[in-house]
Amino acid sequence: MSRKEKREERLIKGDEALEARGLDLDAPDEELLPALIAARGEDPDADLSIADLMGSIAMEEAARHLVEWDKASPPDKDLTRMIRKSLFRLQQRGIAAAVREVPPVEPVRIFDPVEPAGYLSPMDGWGNRLTWLTRPRPEGGLVVLTSLIGDVTGMREVHEFFANKGQLKEIFADAAHHSAQPAAAPHRYVDWLMWDAYRRGVPRDEQGGGYPLLRADFYTEVPSPVASPVHELIGAAGATDDERLLDESAQLFSEKEFSGWALPDDLVKLHQARFRDAQDSTLVLSKEAMTERLTGVIDKAFDEIFVGEGRALYATRLQEMALWYLLAARDARDRSRALTCYALHRALADSQRRLKEVSFLRALAFRSFLHLLPREGAEQEGPEPTAPSLIVRPD
Repeated sequence: MSRKEKREERLIKGDEALEARGLDLDAPDEELLPALIAARGEDPDADLSIADLMGSIAMEEAARHLVEWDKASPPDKDLTRMIRKSLFRLQQRGIAAAVREVPPVEPVRIFDPVEPAGYLSPMDGWGNRLTWLTRPRPEGGLVVLTSLIGDVTGMREVHEFFANKGQLKEIFADAAHHSAQPAAAPHRYVDWLMWDAYRRGVPRDEQGGGYPLLRADFYTEVPSPVASPVHELIGAAGATDDERLLDESAQLFSEKEFSGWALPDDLVKLHQARFRDAQDSTLVLSKEAMTERLTGVIDKAFDEIFVGEGRALYATRLQEMALWYLLAARDARDRSRALTCYALHRALADSQRRLKEVSFLRALAFRSFLHLLPREGAEQEGPEPTAPSLIVRPD
């Protein structure tokens, strides 16, 4: 049984113990709080439930009791964790008394001269990527904080564990085998990405609410926004180079990192439904007329997505892919890939730039409809349709 499962079992037992003593756990907060305070100290499992329940009572008095309880340093580690989690929940709800005092003397580990190390994976087609922070432990080995973050969904998972350098190397090698090698990145930037993701979306799992506590193993201060290092690393790229790179940009889909890229369902599902409706129409159309109708659907999807909210979204995603290629630096081709991604970022960031001539974006739109094409049409080899069709097969 995992530690989390054991805590859940203790909470169930604690609730049962409180109800056996006559407490109505569904009572109004004004009645429940004094009853919980009076019941403290009778049973370890009940205390765990009391700490959890007090975190849902948005009252200054509840916060003050939790703070005093925390200061008493209970020997039960699960209880200490639950008290601090409840204080964090109350702090998020604006209860001033829930703010814990910063100890006047900081832990010795803060003065450790060895800075954390940061690592990033490339983004997938849905804007998700893995982030890592590592720091040497005084007793040996590394403490590792890893998180799955999304540029739309926020922080989806977060975990902390201990490992030695050999084990971490194996973890990264496994990641490289299944997706891509994590690239060493400035730790302050990785920290900011995690923090910003957490602000936008907290993980569902129980440990997710404890991310600020996990982060305290690395930093004590709230991070300031950190700009992507790509702008300093990329160097100047001339407009002529950009035009060539944009023309050839669909070649990125031959790279492993872009193999799964397609437009997100929430942006394209309406257009996919229109595409199906056009195919299922009872009107008898020539092949050319049907191609024109289907092309029109993809054209409209392209316009709405890359002129609307999708433009800024993909500008940032391509910026971050440029950064990853620069940081990974696996071979001489990585700088070329980085320059291509950065040229795409700049084209998307320029509100005056026409985008239908950009081969990567045309191919990205097409890939989102490829599975809806008739099988023989999807497998047919031959020349691409002529302009202005967006049905362009990736190189």
